[in-house]
Amino acid sequence: MKIAIDVAQTCSPRAGCGWAADLLARALVQVAPEHRFLLLHHFGTWLNPDTRRGTRIHAANVAEPLARYSVAQARTLWTQVAGGNAGLPGDPDIVHANCFQAPLVGPAKLVYTVYDISFWIHPEFTTEENRLVCQRGTLDALNRAAGLMFISEYSRLEFESLFPGVCERRGIQTVVTPLASRFPALERPRTQPPSGPWLAVGSIEPRKNYDLILDAIEIYWRRSHVRRPLVIAGGAGWKSADTRMRIRRLGQAGMVRYEGYASEDRLRKLYADGFALLFASHYEGFGLPVVEAMSQGCPVISTRNTSLPEVGGEAAIWCDLASSGEMAERMLRLENDRNAYLEASVRSLSQAGRFSWSQTARMVCDFYTRIAPVTRGPVAGMISR
Repeated sequence: MKIAIDVAQTCSPRAGCGWAADLLARALVQVAPEHRFLLLHHFGTWLNPDTRRGTRIHAANVAEPLARYSVAQARTLWTQVAGGNAGLPGDPDIVHANCFQAPLVGPAKLVYTVYDISFWIHPEFTTEENRLVCQRGTLDALNRAAGLMFISEYSRLEFESLFPGVCERRGIQTVVTPLASRFPALERPRTQPPSGPWLAVGSIEPRKNYDLILDAIEIYWRRSHVRRPLVIAGGAGWKSADTRMRIRRLGQAGMVRYEGYASEDRLRKLYADGFALLFASHYEGFGLPVVEAMSQGCPVISTRNTSLPEVGGEAAIWCDLASSGEMAERMLRLENDRNAYLEASVRSLSQAGRFSWSQTARMVCDFYTRIAPVTRGPVAGMISR
């Protein structure tokens, strides 16, 4: 089978979707050497001026047919494919979309990853431009895809509640394929609590709910004898000017250190050195930082909502979404109880072991095989944008 994988998002500083595309592509190449893989560094209208930072995999069964295309060349190709005047290089059997775009792909079967539908459920958490791109891509997928992949059972159920019965009526097959940590798991849990800071990971945007974490750190500092600072690793995001101003103010008081976007090596060190991860997101399709922290034996204090219970299981230390006081209590308890801390590290490492990219890649390959022979008839009743 010839499988084309969208890696367009890996060409710029990577958020969760870009990392998911990169890690899945690498795992697929390893577990399925019998297939041929084509990495697409331009995808639909996601055209990259520079593809050099994109995913590169040096293997006999991997090709990168668009890696050297200019934006103009890539735009021409995708326009021709959409018009039926050209085919994708390599003539793939499957095209896997990872960047909220579902372009026309000729005779290939389109597989589309649904990370979440927060842009419909909570439009206030994103920008209008981002919301429209994601909504359009999802509606295009319902009209064009042979298969939809969901990164959590929560995402699948919420999608079904928004589009009840649509996949079944249109013959679109579905599967849940969870993500996993980008870092190899430690061989053993922590043997003593580290002296490091609290850690928060994610872009500064409304959905990540940094204000609750900042409220909690202020309460914690008033009551703790240790007074660990909070380190934040994440891009500047959007619609959070007041939050960024508050981070600067708390930084001047020594409570917070904002690192901005962290490289892979730097982020792994932050997980390794951090006392615990604080995670308070309003909405997550999966919650990659939770499983990443746990893979490094780092305890996690998180709000219990959306997909997070699937990821954190019994290992996370849960608190209420609306209570910064409860998060601060959990922080103080973890800091003051050595045995509780070490038990949390043991549980975290065990929970992270339930997720692996090789296992997910095998599930994805089985899904490709299941949909590749399917011939879909004409799609009736196109869903309006």
